[in-house]
Amino acid sequence: MSLAPGTKLGPYEILARLGAGGMSEVYRAHDSRIRRDVAIKVLPPTYAKFADRLHRFEQEARAVGALNHPNLLTIFDAGTADGKPYIVTELLEGETLRSHLRESGLAVKLPIRKAVDYSIQIANGLAAAHERGIVHRDLKPENLFVTTDGRVKILDFGVAKLRSADDFALSDDETMEQDTSPGTVIGTVGYMSPEQVRGQSVDHRSDLFSLGTLMYEMVSAEHPFRSDSPADTMSSILREEPPDPSASNPNVTPGLERVIRHCLEKSPAQRFQSARDLAFQLETLSSGSGTMPTVETAVLSHPRTAAIATGLALLIAGLIVGWLLRGQLDVARRPMPRFSQLTYDEALEMSPSIAPDGENFVFSRASANGYDIHLQRVHGRNAINLTKRCRTADTQPAFSPDGSQIAYRSECEGGGIFVMGATGESSRRVVDACFNPSWSPDGKRLVCGTENVGFMPTSRGTTSSLWTVDVQTGQRQLLLDRDGVQPSWSPNGHRIAYWGIVGETAQRDLWTIDPDAKNPRASIVRVTSDAAVDWNPVWSPDGQYLYFGSDRNGAMNLWRIRIDEKSGRTRGEPEAITTPARYSGGYSMSRDGKLVFASIDQSEAMRSVAFDPILGTTTGEPKPIVAGSFLVFSSQVSPDGRLVAMTNRGGQEDLFIADVATGEIRQLTNDAARDRGATWSPDGKKIYFYSQRDADRYEIWSIHTDGSNLVRVTTTQGRSAWYPAAANDGKRISFYNDENSFVQTDGKIEPLPPAPDNFHPAMTAWSPDGTMLAGELRNAPGIAIYTFADRTYRRLTNSGAHPVWLPGGREILYGDGSRLRIVDAATARIRDVTTTMPIGTMSLSADGRTMVYSERRTSADVWMMELTQ
Repeated sequence: MSLAPGTKLGPYEILARLGAGGMSEVYRAHDSRIRRDVAIKVLPPTYAKFADRLHRFEQEARAVGALNHPNLLTIFDAGTADGKPYIVTELLEGETLRSHLRESGLAVKLPIRKAVDYSIQIANGLAAAHERGIVHRDLKPENLFVTTDGRVKILDFGVAKLRSADDFALSDDETMEQDTSPGTVIGTVGYMSPEQVRGQSVDHRSDLFSLGTLMYEMVSAEHPFRSDSPADTMSSILREEPPDPSASNPNVTPGLERVIRHCLEKSPAQRFQSARDLAFQLETLSSGSGTMPTVETAVLSHPRTAAIATGLALLIAGLIVGWLLRGQLDVARRPMPRFSQLTYDEALEMSPSIAPDGENFVFSRASANGYDIHLQRVHGRNAINLTKRCRTADTQPAFSPDGSQIAYRSECEGGGIFVMGATGESSRRVVDACFNPSWSPDGKRLVCGTENVGFMPTSRGTTSSLWTVDVQTGQRQLLLDRDGVQPSWSPNGHRIAYWGIVGETAQRDLWTIDPDAKNPRASIVRVTSDAAVDWNPVWSPDGQYLYFGSDRNGAMNLWRIRIDEKSGRTRGEPEAITTPARYSGGYSMSRDGKLVFASIDQSEAMRSVAFDPILGTTTGEPKPIVAGSFLVFSSQVSPDGRLVAMTNRGGQEDLFIADVATGEIRQLTNDAARDRGATWSPDGKKIYFYSQRDADRYEIWSIHTDGSNLVRVTTTQGRSAWYPAAANDGKRISFYNDENSFVQTDGKIEPLPPAPDNFHPAMTAWSPDGTMLAGELRNAPGIAIYTFADRTYRRLTNSGAHPVWLPGGREILYGDGSRLRIVDAATARIRDVTTTMPIGTMSLSADGRTMVYSERRTSADVWMMELTQ
């Protein structure tokens, strides 16, 4: 399986082999896009043959990739190239802890100070992972790396769980596999906890036992449970107490010995209850000499001095005990999540809703007709299609409080909110508008929003109102006339939580409202107010917490905030309840506290391909530009076809330029402002984009391609300005907002005439001669043009998006699903483009000969979270 130097894995070039383990080989590689050397772990090709293994491998890599801590190995990317699954990590300089514990093949003791320092770092790294629901389960010296500057990095989080049963061998250096269900042994024999040896379910306290074993070995140069055979070692872990480490090393203080023994308790309940507590206790031992003075050594000979010293020591001890107890109480209050995957199909499985009794759940699954709603047992694998009779999209299901009905959004019969029985019977439309329904606790009303919300809260731009609907009569009542989406009715009916856009900014916050107040708007209480994107609220069964999605830690994941259900006032700060997903959403909670959600992952490949604008066909093979986890919000190829300007999606959104030939990426902006909609000037010397960098709204900006001369281009009133486009004369730019399209000429802004009532175009593409603008309709599928000479609009198609003019100025290229099509602007005649690639968004060079397009892949599965307390 060895890879020769020069071999390419996606965008990575292999430089040298670094080593190998039982299941993989590790290489030094170079990422030419950002000129960085990385480490790549390549798994056997057999992994690619087993979808479940590959899926688990990718899930674990994503889970750990969401962590960011100095004592955890940073994962940059994961993928598959030529049938070889791989993960990409930071490149470390140093050696494993095992190498530190060996000298000329013999075991050696570490200095006490160094052993304690390493242990503190490991405990802090574990704490960061545990607080996000990730348990290592294979902590051993081979999985700990000590860098040249003395920093300890924990390796192989979760990946060690993926070893196949064929690799199973009971040796101290081999990891047993894979299945995480009770009754299966997982871990490395010499470092297993008793619960691992018994094949029982494990939690974060199992890692603390393994760390205790490591600490024992570091200070004594002996293993606490080593026996003649693996079977005897396992028996020793279950039944025997190891000798005091001080018997092998008299420098081990009583305090350190007590910490190690506390970690090695057979019962998890008797160990430290969190890695944070363990780290704190180790830090109290880490004084100047690596020892901690005891009360006896602190007492002086004079009786009065001795009494004062004794009292002071007792006071300090009491404060430490009180701090620890308070920390343990805080940890006890913090939930410890346990996750399980519920769906595994290759199709997108999203928008789950769990039944009140927690036994079944419904979700939407992608199909040839769009989406269908399926019903499945929580512990089952066979899903039943409930809406196959409707040949359009059915999404956003929501169980009624008694579990007898399901409300959902359907595009059947013109669209609206429908209600059906729990097994799909007696479907009927309740209201002909609205999205994301939520039931009142008595099951008599629904609340819904007038704008659809998918899984991209940052892409919303219009305003949605909230309405309540009588389930029996369909009678509607306006609840909120300002922006509100994805409402969630509280368990006792006191309030409805929702999220919305703050003015014209990029900020998304949470609010609650009393649905039965005489003046509901006066009852609104704000839940969050900061720069983070907060969305998708859902109440806990007791109404004491509001769970929601947020990107406040850098990735879109699950958070919660304590709240008073009656008043809507918060009772604390948001706290992370991180899911093992790069991106999660679609939260729903049962009466017994089970929470289901969709785990979503996207990868994107930006490619270039030759295009014949006359024949309307792509020619030759596509060439990669950017691929992997770099997700693009928008992009456009330069007029000469040599560069691509793009803005990344998610977290901090900045401007980048990529070289079409080499894939090399340069970053132009790097700040908290969201920079979007990159497009080129006709001469290719600068880039226009929209940003909210010095205002509470988006305006149009420009920047030179070398990153200099950042200039604000527009100063508008009212709604934000979006998606600039430059005319070839170099004097005019167009942009649009939620109400209209505009053209700015020499600093003067003029709106285009109002469009006909039946469509609302967003004009984004200038014809080569500057006499027309093309755009997609915002309220319906289709392409339209505006002609400056007669100031009129004309609709050309009933489907499609992303129009691009061909060089002749007569035809428009556009995307229509996974197809490319060309429409004649004069005759509206449509012809298909001949291509073998699935192309969505794309752009063309000025001569129409170079096409750059994005190929996005999305996977989504339903997961469940259960809180242990």
